Order: sequence, then structure tokens, then C-alpha cells
Amino acid sequence: MRPSPPNDDPINRPAFADRPDPHVTETSPRSVMKTHRPQRPSRRLGILVGAVSAALALTACSGGGSEASGDGTLTIGAATNLQTLDPQMAAVAQEYYVNPVFDTLIHAQPDGTFEPGLAEEWEIVDPVTFELTVRPDVVFSDGEPMDTDAVVANFERGMGMEASPSAAFYSNIAGVEAVDDSTVRLTLSEPTTDMLSQLSRLPGMMMSPASFEANPETTPIGAGGWTYDAAASNAGEVQVYRANPDYWDTDRVGVDTVEIRALEDASAATNAVLDGQVDVIEMRSEADRSTLDNGSLQLIERANANVYYVQIMDTDGTLIEPMGDERVRRALNLAIDRESVMKGLQFGQGDPSPSFWLEETPYYDEDLEDLAYDPEEARDLLAEAGYADGFSVTFPSFGAITEVAESVQQMWGEIGVEVTIDQVEPGTLADVMRNGTTAMAVTLARGFTAESHYDERHAPGSPYDPLGTDRGDVAELADIALNAETEEGQAEGWRDVYSYLIEQGYLMVVAHQIPVVVAAEHVSGAELSPSDNLPKPYDITLD
Repeated sequence: MRPSPPNDDPINRPAFADRPDPHVTETSPRSVMKTHRPQRPSRRLGILVGAVSAALALTACSGGGSEASGDGTLTIGAATNLQTLDPQMAAVAQEYYVNPVFDTLIHAQPDGTFEPGLAEEWEIVDPVTFELTVRPDVVFSDGEPMDTDAVVANFERGMGMEASPSAAFYSNIAGVEAVDDSTVRLTLSEPTTDMLSQLSRLPGMMMSPASFEANPETTPIGAGGWTYDAAASNAGEVQVYRANPDYWDTDRVGVDTVEIRALEDASAATNAVLDGQVDVIEMRSEADRSTLDNGSLQLIERANANVYYVQIMDTDGTLIEPMGDERVRRALNLAIDRESVMKGLQFGQGDPSPSFWLEETPYYDEDLEDLAYDPEEARDLLAEAGYADGFSVTFPSFGAITEVAESVQQMWGEIGVEVTIDQVEPGTLADVMRNGTTAMAVTLARGFTAESHYDERHAPGSPYDPLGTDRGDVAELADIALNAETEEGQAEGWRDVYSYLIEQGYLMVVAHQIPVVVAAEHVSGAELSPSDNLPKPYDITLD
């Protein structure tokens, strides 16, 4: 198993504070289809999470104009303070700080599909060979060409940066070369279904090679719609970006200036958008919905959900004997009242499905609805397994996740299973789950793909399999998904993987929560791809 992204691990952060640091976004499967030329897309907010691309190989329309056409200043309130402007060293939770400066090879759309960016075509030659056709006549903001040599140089730099938050992606690249003046070939160590997703995010952001040795952490040079104005920026407070007149697709630059203000305090962020000090923020808590949904602000839902779920590490019953019985695990799943969790924890915009994936996704399995809340059947199954009097378990927990754990504690108590919640220090829950002494825990997944979440959390031998348990047929099912030659085959493969995990009781969904961004009424075009914490500034205008 290749290295998995280390940041599908939001349990080390407050649930509604800054977003976690996954390298993952919506699932982006491979395809053997050739490219074709689409119309310019409708830029609407999609409802698809982790969507398989409707067409994974596309060709872009040419960008318009020779001058930036923006007007006004877009002010964004960010949940975290700037750490670096080097995209190869940036965390996903900080991606919004580099979005204005750096364009990506591929553009993710709100509905989970992908479109050309700095790469105008792409093709999956075989499961481990991926080719990009680089858009001609694009320049970095320093005037250097954004050509095949630049693309190769970017990948080579990333491959040599072991400390990069994107190291898991780069470590799977066995080689990169310019095949000709327009084509770059990536050779992978192992098949992946996440390539398009990754190239629409930090690993797909192209830097001017001339900036590699010129402190790109503070003086970034990219080929994006804006350039960084260091003189106007103020560390710890605001970062300022000016429209780039040489951007290849200036029709997408709708504002002259982008300001990103650090508003780490949730109340300060809410007050700032209410008072008109900023134009866009993340909604940090569902408790703020009634205040923000006041008719003068826009609430924009992200296309994919956060998922609270119970993860079972002790699937063999090594630590807690009953957990080795599939009937017991099924009983615990049937005892979860997801409707009540949604209402009680203000996840009213979520989804009560026992599926890890929402119904709109290609991974959703309607047969899992058989696991809907049924405490009577749960008691019967426990009795059948020899545990009519119940048994005891312990959950490690911290912070906002504790609210969800307490809900499970109450529901399982109603079928005779006593849950003790052990509070751990923030930042230690992941270690506790991986140290081999913990049977299960309530945890949170957000910003994930089918492949990356499986690799990190559920694959045999993964960091969350410290006991080396028998995971049945799941590895074989994952291999089928990874080696499928069509997008439909990949979707079916990952659907089978997650259905198996849930049916076996290795993971039990508690609640889906839909993340929300708040925008002022005069903001037009603000949209979220399935992985965005905040809207990218492209296509946004101010009325």
C-alpha cells in the first residue's frame, strides 16, 4: 500500500474551527476516454459529493481578453492565519491563500466534474501512465513561459520535498518527462483514482521555476488571476492580491483586488460578515445559521458532506470480545437514530442515511437503508449473539466530537450497551485510535475521496489498523476499484468497498453535515467545488 495522505485526520482539530489538512477532495477517477471540446460551463452550485466526472478528458475553450476586467475589492474572512504562500508547502486548510496567485492544471467544478486549466487536455494511457497537454502561450506573472519544462520542474521539485503536506501524492510519481513541446507524461508507482482531483488542487498549482530559489513562501510567482502584493499585506491580518493583466483567462477575473483577512475567532467572523466588513466567510457552526440566514446574506452549501461515524479498530474482538461478532456490530449500527442526531446537534441540513455517501453520489447504495434505525432488531441481534444483558465499551473523545459521541452513548445505552467517554487532550485522539489499545471511537471525515479515506482508515495494515485485524474481502474489492478501466467501473468498485465496510460493521455512520459558506448579497458567482473551504475568487463579481 502506498503512503496515504496524512491529513485525512480532522479529529485533531476542533470540529468547526479551521478546516483540516487533507490532500484529498472529491473523488476523481481515472478514465481511458479521449478528450473532447466542451462549451464553457454553467457555473452553478452542484449538489454532488465525491462525484465521478461525467467526462474525465476535456479540452478547454480559449480564455478571453488581454487585460484584467475586474472591478472592486473582494474581502474574504479566513479561519486560519497565513503560514506559507508556497503551494507545495501549504496545507489544504490554507489553500485559499494561494488560490489567487496559482492556477491549476485542471479545474474542479461545483458538481464534481473537471475541466481544463493550464492543461487543455489529458489522457489516461494506462492505469499508471497519465499524460497532460499543456496550454500554449501561457506565461507566469514574471514573464517566464508556463510550458512543459515548467510543469516538469514543478513536479520534480515536489517529488524532492519530503516535508510537503502533499508528499503522499508526490511519492506515488515514479517519473515525469516532457514527451514533446506540448505533452508531459507522469508515470505512477501504483494506480490511483485521485489524479484529477489532486491536479485541481495544491499539487496542480504551477509555480514559476525562477521563483524556486527566491523564497516562494513570501514572494510567490504563479500563472493565476492575481499577483501577491506584499507591500499592501500585513502579516497576521490581511493578504492582498492584485489582478494579473497577463492571466490567460481574464474573463474569470471579476474583481481588481482580493483581500483575505485572518478571522480565527468564529464570533468575529460572523460579526464581520453581518457588519459588511467582509464579503465571504465560512459558517463555523450550525448554531449560527439562524443569525446568518437573515435574508440579506447568501448561504452557499458545499457539494460534499462532513461525516461523523464510529470507526471500529477491534474488528476481531481482541480488546472487546463482542466486537468480533458481525451480529453485534450490526446491532450497534441499527441502534443509531440518525434523524435524532441531526435534529439534536443542529445538523438539520444534513442527511440521515446510514450510507457513508449521499444519495446524489455514484457510491451510494440504497440497499444500506436496511440499516436504518431499528432498536428492537438491535436487541434481538444482541440476544442471538449471547449478549442480551449488553456489554461495556469506551470511546476516546474531545471537543465538539464529544457531542456526537454522547448521542451514540445514549442510543447504545437503550439497547444495553454501556459507553464510557474518555476525554483526551486535543491533538491526541488520532494517536489514541492508532496505538492498539482502543477498540473504537467516534470520529469525523471531511475533505476526502473514496480512495484516500480507504487508504488512511480502512485498508488492512493502514494506520488505523494497529491490531492487524482480519478485514475480510475489503482489500480485494479495493483492488478491483483501483484497476477498473472505466469511470463506471471505478464508481461501482468503490461503492462495493464502502458497502462492504458498512455491512460488516467496520464503520457506522452517525451523521452527515453539509458545510456552508456565507456571502454578502452583492457577491455574485461565489461557488464551491466539493473540496473548497471558501470559494475561489475566480468568476466572482461585486454588484
